Amino acid sequence: MTSFTCEVTIDRPVEAVYSFVNEPSNNVKWQTSTVEVSPLTEGPPGVGTKATEVRQFLGRRFEWSYEVIEHVPNERSAVRFTSGPIPGGGTWIFEPLDGRTRFTWVVNMEASGFFKLAEPVFARLARREVQSNCGHLKDLLEAGLDSP
Repeated sequence: MTSFTCEVTIDRPVEAVYSFVNEPSNNVKWQTSTVEVSPLTEGPPGVGTKATEVRQFLGRRFEWSYEVIEHVPNERSAVRFTSGPIPGGGTWIFEPLDGRTRFTWVVNMEASGFFKLAEPVFARLARREVQSNCGHLKDLLEAGLDSP
């Protein structure tokens, strides 16, 4: 199992960060490898929400489906992959800090097949991408680009 964490402080209230990050359609705005998101359930995000994402990674397109397994408004949200090339999931943690938000992203993946053979390289690239995404999220939200 490969696990890593990204943490960033965003100069926006926790409610703004939480609502932006927990809207699946926003993933293409701040997750650099996500090129498409298709909701599989209707309604507001919550436990049981399902979606499919297409990601461009290492020059290839990969499709993942996931389900929200934990949803505590303005505190945390967690997903598990239900299909895709790499089993695993992730947790987003939101902590208020005097009008700002500490955002923590914990990723867990179990490499197999092609990815198992190249796990050390793959893990390093995935960790780098998650770190980049955290910085991109911070820049996007602090610039006020989270509004429609």
